[in-house]
Amino acid sequence: MIKFCSLYSGSSGNCIYLGTEKTHVLVDAGVSGVRIANVLREIDVAPENICAILVTHEHSDHIKGIGTLSKKYNLPVYATVKTHEQMTDLHINDINIKYVTPDIDFEIGDIGIKPFS
Repeated sequence: MIKFCSLYSGSSGNCIYLGTEKTHVLVDAGVSGVRIANVLREIDVAPENICAILVTHEHSDHIKGIGTLSKKYNLPVYATVKTHEQMTDLHINDINIKYVTPDIDFEIGDIGIKPFS
């Protein structure tokens, strides 16, 4: 079973949690890493158990906390090449930059991802 929780939604920041017993993923991280870590704890998810961050697009209300979270928890960040090119100021470690191609499915743990344009 997948647990889905909208942690933040709106023009001031967006972040969604998707998780199974084995895999924990964030979709976007548009508020500070500290705020996201705190709200994850409120839903009984340890921030250190997050496996990856998926980025829908590079607007600040979707990426604000990505650099901090990726560095602190050594998280891979999945996004298209163009989105990653727009996020260079977040200083994501090269090893954590993961490219997504629209219409090419992939998996993170036991969660299937179907990216689209």
